[in-house]
Amino acid sequence: MKKIIINITVLLCCGMMAHAQSTTDNAAIDNELLAPFRNWTTTELVKGGRIDAIRQLEGPVMLCATRGLNRGKLFISNDHGNTWRFLARPTDAEITCIAETGRRNEFYILTGKAEVFGTQDGGKSWQRLIRLTEQQNSQRYTSAYAIMHTGNGTLLATDTDEKGGHIYRSTDKGRSWNDMGAVAKKALYRLEKTGNGIVVNGWDGTIYKSTDDGITWNRKQQLADTPLFATEYMGMGKLLQADQAGDLYYSTNLGDTWKRTGNLTDAADDFVNAGYGAVYYSTYTGKREVYVSIDFGRSWRSIGKVPTGVEGDWLDHGIRTETADSIFIVAGTAKGFIIRNAISKQWLSATIDHFNRKDLSVGAKVLPLSALMTGYLTDPLALNEPEDILYHEGFAYIPCRDGNNVAIIDCRDPRKPVLAASLRDESISDAFSVAIKDHYLYVLSMTNHCVSVFNIKDPAHPQKTAAISVGGKGSYLSTYDSDYTRLRKICIEGNYAYVTHSSESKVYILDISRPERPLIVSSFHTGDGAFAALARNNVLYLAGYGPGSSVIAVDVSDKAKPVIKNRVLDTTLLKGTCALALSGNKLYVTAYNANTFWTMDVTAPFALQTDSYIKHPGMKGPGRVAIKGRMAYVLNSTNHSVAAIDVSDPRKPEVKFYLQDPLLRTVYGIAIDGDYLYLAGRQASSFVVVDLRKVAAALAVQ
Repeated sequence: MKKIIINITVLLCCGMMAHAQSTTDNAAIDNELLAPFRNWTTTELVKGGRIDAIRQLEGPVMLCATRGLNRGKLFISNDHGNTWRFLARPTDAEITCIAETGRRNEFYILTGKAEVFGTQDGGKSWQRLIRLTEQQNSQRYTSAYAIMHTGNGTLLATDTDEKGGHIYRSTDKGRSWNDMGAVAKKALYRLEKTGNGIVVNGWDGTIYKSTDDGITWNRKQQLADTPLFATEYMGMGKLLQADQAGDLYYSTNLGDTWKRTGNLTDAADDFVNAGYGAVYYSTYTGKREVYVSIDFGRSWRSIGKVPTGVEGDWLDHGIRTETADSIFIVAGTAKGFIIRNAISKQWLSATIDHFNRKDLSVGAKVLPLSALMTGYLTDPLALNEPEDILYHEGFAYIPCRDGNNVAIIDCRDPRKPVLAASLRDESISDAFSVAIKDHYLYVLSMTNHCVSVFNIKDPAHPQKTAAISVGGKGSYLSTYDSDYTRLRKICIEGNYAYVTHSSESKVYILDISRPERPLIVSSFHTGDGAFAALARNNVLYLAGYGPGSSVIAVDVSDKAKPVIKNRVLDTTLLKGTCALALSGNKLYVTAYNANTFWTMDVTAPFALQTDSYIKHPGMKGPGRVAIKGRMAYVLNSTNHSVAAIDVSDPRKPEVKFYLQDPLLRTVYGIAIDGDYLYLAGRQASSFVVVDLRKVAAALAVQ
C-alpha cells in the first residue's frame, strides 16, 4: 500500500481555477473556507480496483469493497480509515454495495450480478444467500446497485430492470426474500434513509419513498428526465439529489417535495455529508471535480480533482465517521485509492455559522461549559437528532427523530454517562416524545401517529407491552410543507395520558390504567394547533406551535367531555408557542417564532394571568424550558445556547447568563434532577451533564 500526504498549497491553487473570475476578496474567503476540506491523505489500496462501496460497521471500524479489474475484495480499517488491511474475497464478482447493521460481525454485500452474501463472524466465513434476479438489461450495466439494513433489521435491495426497477425485502437476515415488485418505470439505483422513511432514486429521474420499512412505496416527484444518481440525507429533514446532467435538487421535508438548486455540468456520482450543513459532491464525467457546500447543498465551490495524481480518477463513494471532537471523511476512488480527511468539529461548527452569517451573539455573560460540565457522551447513531429528555430514576430517556429510537442513558454516575440501550421498534418511527408512569415508558411516534408502551423495569432491556394508533394522517400544514407532523407530545397525570396531534389540531385522552391495553377515551379540537401539553390537578395546559399562537387551559375533570376554559392568544408575541413548565403557581411559556419567554400566574388554574414576558437578544428560537429554584433554563436552538433566567420576581424576570458550546449545537433536549442539568444537542449528537453547584460557584466569584 502506498500512502501520500498531499500538499495543501498545490490543491488550493488548482481548486481555485473554477473561481478565476472571482474578486480577490472572494478568492481569499474561498481559500480560508475550503483549505481544511482539501486536507486529504491518500492511500493506494488496490491497483485497478475501483472502490464504489464503503461503510462504517461499528465505531471506528470501516469496510470497503472493490469493482473493476481487482473486483470482489474487501478491506477493513479499525481506525476511522487511517490504515487498512485485506479482509476477504467472498466473490469474484464486482461488489457494488455494503449493508452494515451497526454490529461489526454482521454485514452483507451485494454484487453486480445481484447476488447477496452475508457474514455473521466479521468476514471470516461467508454464505451466498441469494441471487435476486437473473435479468440482464440491454445496455449490460450492473444488475444491482443498492442494499440496505434498516433500523428494524430488514434487508432491502434494488435491481436495474429497465422495464421497472424492483425492490427486494428480507426480514430473516437474508435467508428468504420477497420481490416487492416494480417500483419505478426504469432501473433503480440507490436507497437512502431519511429520518421517517427510506427513499430510492434511479433512471426515471423520480423519487419514491417508503415509511413502512420498505413494504409499500409511493411516488413523490419526478425531478428530471435523466437518471438520478447521487443521494444524501443531511439530517433535520434535508435531503439532496443530483442527476446525470449535473442538475442538483434539494428537499427540506424528508423527500416529499423538491426544488432544483443549480447545475454543475458534469454527471453526478456521490454526496458525502460532512455534518452541520457541510457536504462534498463528486462528478464522474468531464472535469471529474469534487465540490463542497457549507449551506446544506444550496451553493457549491469546486475543490478540484481527487488528489491521487492518476489520470481519469474520481471520488466514487464516501462516508463520514466521527469522534467526540473530529469528523472523518473517507472515500474510495475509481482507481483504487482511499482518500481521507479529518476536520475539527469546533472549526466546522464555527465556519458553518460564520459563512451563513448566523448571529450567535447572546448579549449577556457566557459561562464556559467545559468548566461546568461533569460528564458527557456523543453517539451519532443512538443520539441521531434528539428531541427532548425525560429523567427517571437515574436514567435519561431521549426520543430521537432521525434515529427512530429512544436512547436510554445510564447517568447514575453523572461523571460517566453511558448508553444503556437504544430502543428501536417499527412502531416508533420518528420518535418525538416520551412519558413514564410506574415502570412503563410511553413513546410517541410522530409519523406513525402511534403511542407504544414498553416495560422498563430493566431500563437496559425494555420490553414492548402494547401499541395504539392515535388519530389519522391529518391535514397538510404549510408551516412544515407536509402532513407528517402528526403526534407531538405526551404527558401523563394519574391513569390518563394526553396526546397532542399537530396536523389535526386535536388532543386525545387515553386511559392507561391497563398499560397492556391503552384506550382512547375522547378527543377535542384546540382551535389553534396542538403541540406542548402539561397536566396538573385535572387542568391541562396546551401550547399550539405550528401554527398556534396561544396558551390554552382545559378542564379535563370529565375525561369524556373536556372543556376549554380559557385562552391567551397573541399572534405576534406568542407566535409559535412550543414549551410549558409549571413550578408552584407559575406557568412558564416559550414562543419559538416570537423569541419570547412568558410567566403566567395560575393560582386560579384557569385564569392564565400574565405576570410578564421578555425578549432578549440571546433568545433566538427559544424552545424547551426547565425550572430549578429561582432559575428557568431555556433552550435556544438557533444560536446553540441555554439561557438562565432569574424568575424570583415573576414580574421582572432577568437573564443572568448563557451556556454556549459546540457540544450544544442545535440544543433541543433538557431535564433537571437535583443538582444536575441534562442537555442534548441535535447536530452535536450529544448528551451533556452540567453540575449546577459549579454554576452557582462560578456566579458567586464573578
